[in-house]
Amino acid sequence: MTYSNAVAAAYIATNGVIDKLVLETNIPGTHRTFLINWKAKLAANKSTTKSDDRRMLNIQSVWMIQRHKITA
Repeated sequence: MTYSNAVAAAYIATNGVIDKLVLETNIPGTHRTFLINWKAKLAANKSTTKSDDRRMLNIQSVWMIQRHKITA
């Protein structure tokens, strides 16, 4: 099996998740900057690190939990 960023790239391209997270004002600027750089790596077809991927997942998870609290 070959590992690639294909799933993450499709997820971002199809749903525009990173673009939407970057526009969220309740996400710290450092996280938004990280997300922009992470997306650029995927767009350039470069490998991301596990720690970067974990950070992206954490940012998304925290945002989802915050949104649930706001909308609940």
